[in-house]
Amino acid sequence: MTTYQKQSLLIAILGVASFMGVGISFAQRNFLMAIVCAIVAILVIGIGFMNKAKHRKNGTL
Repeated sequence: MTTYQKQSLLIAILGVASFMGVGISFAQRNFLMAIVCAIVAILVIGIGFMNKAKHRKNGTL
């Protein structure tokens, strides 16, 4: 498993965990935490897309 694959896997797990946090927060009716988890999820997924674009530009993908 390459370093890029490890990074991608970690980013994917963090993104899914953040979306799970949104669901759990809604179930507990904690809307502030749901908003925080949604923002974290958007940031994590954005970092994943930036990482992929960087590797694609370098030709290492």
